[in-house]
Amino acid sequence: MRRGRSRDERAEFQEAARILLSRPWITKKDHPDEYRLVHRHQDALRDWFQRMAGWALVVTSEIAKLEKQPAVHQPWMRVDEFLNPRDYALFAYALWFLEGLQREEQFLLSELIDAIGEEARRNGDELDWTNYEHRLSMVRALKKLRDFGVLQAVDGEENAWARDHSQNVLYEATRVSRFVMNRFPRDFASYETIDELYEADTFIGLDGSAEFESWATAHRRHRVIRRFLMEPVVYDADFSEEERRYVQTQRSFLVDRIEQATGLVGRRFREGLLFAWPNSTGEFELFPGDSTLSDVCLLTANALVQRIRAGHASIAPAQQGRYHMPLAELEALVLELREVYASRWSKELREKGVAALTRDVLTMMSEWRLAAWEGADVWLLPALSRYVGAYEGNLDQEEESDGGTISAVPRGAV
Repeated sequence: MRRGRSRDERAEFQEAARILLSRPWITKKDHPDEYRLVHRHQDALRDWFQRMAGWALVVTSEIAKLEKQPAVHQPWMRVDEFLNPRDYALFAYALWFLEGLQREEQFLLSELIDAIGEEARRNGDELDWTNYEHRLSMVRALKKLRDFGVLQAVDGEENAWARDHSQNVLYEATRVSRFVMNRFPRDFASYETIDELYEADTFIGLDGSAEFESWATAHRRHRVIRRFLMEPVVYDADFSEEERRYVQTQRSFLVDRIEQATGLVGRRFREGLLFAWPNSTGEFELFPGDSTLSDVCLLTANALVQRIRAGHASIAPAQQGRYHMPLAELEALVLELREVYASRWSKELREKGVAALTRDVLTMMSEWRLAAWEGADVWLLPALSRYVGAYEGNLDQEEESDGGTISAVPRGAV
């Protein structure tokens, strides 16, 4: 983005960038204002994202989509509704089927599953639609496609077919279906490993000419910026030696370019270069969030940091700024917190078993890179100390809560 832009232009550009980063795509029909904003700044947006992250921006007369490939796949990037690999495979097979249809063409579920079954057999995959679990996988894939606006149910519904495979559903393909799958620079069958799909591409200028820099230079920049834009926390230890050197020597460049384009603010800490939104925005899922579980994570982080500073025997220093503690000790801490603060927690968290509640806390903290755990071992990661919280007000004066969120005060949050 050019530094010479006016403040209003910069604010518009940043808003358009945030929209593209936070959504899979924007359609003109469903979000006309956001679409027009992206369309107005599409040249500058395309140039910035391609140059800085190696991502392509697709803008047509109906849709705008930033094709975001991660540099490193993380567990939280999954589709929450999908339960097994078969769900993902059927989602992809359904998109393959939809790409062969005309816009707004109608079709029956029976036609879809026949085509998918035949194509799966050619690929060595076995599907049995008389198997209830296979039908449930198809239902989850179809529901996700409907959530995305890729197809619409005209008559009937998938659950009836799941219960009785003789039932049928009439669908209509939408104009979004051809834009769901990301494009790749070469034939998909030529990729031999999943990691190759996440490789960054050398920048190609708007006029189609290759930028005069080495592939290695562009590749390194793309991987680093992709991680900063997509992951909540990236530690120095997460990078390769070459990438870590690049982040440390090019800190000002990275902070300036990312802040100018998106509004993310970067700060250097001992554990790494961390980025955060200076103001809450509804475009993204944020931490801390509005859930009571988010409050519990802040309280837990606060208690853990206090124990580390006090030299608690159950928490031992580990490599790369981490601390280790037994899972059983964390469960005991969560139980202590619930005994003190239960009146401010939702009914669900008050009544949940302490082992299950601790795992919920660890899952959320792991996804935000504040902790990690495996089996009976828990590792506290460096950024944990940046996200600690405490309740405001006098606990004795609080009435029992039957749900909802209680305001927490983050201390030291980046």
